[in-house]
Amino acid sequence: MALRKRFAEDFFLFAEHCLKIRTKAGAIRPFVPNEAQRHLHSQLEGQLQRTGKVRALVLKGRQQGVSTYAEARFYWRVTHRRGVRAFILTHENEATNNLFDMVARFHECNLEVMRPSADASNARELIFGKLDSGYKVGTAGNKGVGRSSTIQFSMVPRWHSGRTRMSTQRGSCRLSLTSLGQRLSLSRRQTG
Repeated sequence: MALRKRFAEDFFLFAEHCLKIRTKAGAIRPFVPNEAQRHLHSQLEGQLQRTGKVRALVLKGRQQGVSTYAEARFYWRVTHRRGVRAFILTHENEATNNLFDMVARFHECNLEVMRPSADASNARELIFGKLDSGYKVGTAGNKGVGRSSTIQFSMVPRWHSGRTRMSTQRGSCRLSLTSLGQRLSLSRRQTG
């Protein structure tokens, strides 16, 4: 139990001992966060300590590992807390598959004592029934993506179409991006 508590409280300890990533060369190795990932984690944890929540838009460069960090952070959160849902919205089906493969690898390679049982696992979702938590990945523009979901953590990358809409039980969230990424608008409308 002491080890489980330490892993739940220390993201870096959990990442380095429980999560595996595929390197560019194709090898599977422990996830040891790099400098950019550690800096982002520090900023997010600082905000969490100051405000009790995390709200971040990250303008990221390529190949800094921000998506890997976000996937790992969300997996860490949903597997150590009850009633938590993570949703990743991607811009195309290939990205959806790649990101879900990453979280599936996290789950499959996690230490057995730390791995929650998955009641359901399909092409794009893991459900941890005993925790009432889950992890889902969807593609922008697909009909019904995000519907009937209450989301605590989400990541939205760029996508090719100008507009898309993601609806949730508590409201709808519309994000608009120009194809060049020059403008981001985020609006939320309560529906009940």
